[in-house]
Parts: sequence; structure tokens; C-alpha cells
Amino acid sequence: MTPYELSKLIHMELSPIAPRLSAAINRALVDIGEGSVLVGLGPGTNENEDVSFQAFETINTIGGDADGVLAKIHEMMWKLEEHSSWKVIIDKKPGRQGKPIELLYTLVRTKGDL
Repeated sequence: MTPYELSKLIHMELSPIAPRLSAAINRALVDIGEGSVLVGLGPGTNENEDVSFQAFETINTIGGDADGVLAKIHEMMWKLEEHSSWKVIIDKKPGRQGKPIELLYTLVRTKGDL
């Protein structure tokens, strides 16, 4: 699966529930990518360089289906990790029962495993 196909799949699945995560993954896969074997390009553009960035999102859950939203997000993260070198670390603000979910995403591309 190419980065463009993966980005399109994740966008179709996540943009209705987590649009900022979908946009961050699109940036990771399409704009930053897997890195180039060429040297002398900008910082983070070589395939051996580690890259990371963060995004924050507040998700309003309709009918209190926070578990369903998080399950869908994790399902797409498995797809991302299966088909690219990008990983997403998701931090959820605790103690928000019945309120919008607040999530912090850290997207990381490393040469080695985390």
C-alpha cells in the first residue's frame, strides 16, 4: 500500500470522528513521508533521521460512545504502523466521564523501534 493510498484510507475512516488526527497523519505520510536516501536535504528529510510532531484534538462523542471512537482510532493506528514507519502515541486526558475526549497525538518516525 502506497503512502497516498494509506493516507486516503485513514482519512476516509478518521476524518468524520478525528479530523485533526487525520490531517496529522496526512502530513506525516504525504508531506514528510518515509525520508529520502539523498543527503543534504532539510532536517528530518533523510530516511535515517528521526522525526516527530504533535497535534491536539477535542472530540465530542455523540451518545457517549467514547469507547467506539477510541476503538476506531486504534484500528487505524494499527493500519498505519503495519504499512509505514510512523507510529502514533495517544495520550488521553483522564477523568472526563460524560465530557468531550481530549487527546494529544505524538507522531513519530524512527529508524529503529520505539
